[in-house]
Amino acid sequence: MTTSEHGSHAGSLRIADSRLWETFGSIGLLAAYRGLVPWPYTNWGRAARRSLMRADVTLPGWLVHLFRAGGGTLPSFLLPVPSSARQPDLADEIASLREVSPARVREELERWFPQGVPVEVRPLYADPGGRIADLCAFLPRYVRAALAPYEAPLKTVTDDDILLRARVLATQGPDRLLGTLNGAISRRGDVLRLHAGPPGRIAAKTDVSRIVLVPLVFGRGASLLGFAPNGVTAVSYQAEGAAVLACEIRPGRRAGGRADEGTDEPARGDRLEILLGRSRAGVVRGLVAPTTTSDLAATLGLAPSTVSEHLTSLVAAGVVRRRRAGVRVLYELDSSGVALLRHLDNRRRVNAPSYETT
Repeated sequence: MTTSEHGSHAGSLRIADSRLWETFGSIGLLAAYRGLVPWPYTNWGRAARRSLMRADVTLPGWLVHLFRAGGGTLPSFLLPVPSSARQPDLADEIASLREVSPARVREELERWFPQGVPVEVRPLYADPGGRIADLCAFLPRYVRAALAPYEAPLKTVTDDDILLRARVLATQGPDRLLGTLNGAISRRGDVLRLHAGPPGRIAAKTDVSRIVLVPLVFGRGASLLGFAPNGVTAVSYQAEGAAVLACEIRPGRRAGGRADEGTDEPARGDRLEILLGRSRAGVVRGLVAPTTTSDLAATLGLAPSTVSEHLTSLVAAGVVRRRRAGVRVLYELDSSGVALLRHLDNRRRVNAPSYETT
């Protein structure tokens, strides 16, 4: 896990990832959309719903209602502030969630619903310990069904986003970094303005000792805030590269698996595959977020040598660029590659990074 910290008059600033927060972000998308979720999450949402149904995993009704009532955010008792002391581990984060006190649950719910806790959430209010225990048992089952096939691309996108934001923090300072987060958090003097939930909901805080920024590939599904008693405030933001989820992972394929490389027959009607062939089109689609050869091979289920050959050709063609980030060599679409994907992949919206990386 990559983290970065910077001192400022508004407290120190660091970036850390969280599997628990990412999991809640994905649940937020499913809660917000009863049918198809918007691009680039459509393929994931369709596959996740099928997998959850097959595994007989149902989202807790009170959790869905909290997301909808909060406009995509959750009470902070569900969101332990991520730690940068070690790699994010879902089991450790769930253990922290399990320790939340019933008194805190009821207090926050009363603040959320000053007119009275709605009937959908009353099971949680009546028995916080029991419902939180149920949630802690539900989360690993949900992750196995809905997120496990996407583990490699999710990790790649998050790690690369942290690395790139850390460079902005180190070279241009915290104010520039906060300006790249599309309004998730802003600062006026010593006052932090945390934007979460429905449009216009802003929490202003002056007692922040440290800010933790949490990138979410599923950031469009949730705008999350977490608070610790020592003044540490965590806020989520949308990570760059979520379009990697637009690459459909076919049934039976998991990250690190091997696809049938004996055929490159394009899918009917897929213009990008007709032009480039199936595996090379998959490489192009997989490069909407910066990634390495090995990570891309694991995501696509192709041999690293095959992916390397495709990347060499795409770099030579001027649609992919190669750059070094520390000891890693990253590949990503150049402007020509972005244009190619926009025009031949059903005109899906594909953006270049919105912040400076050099």
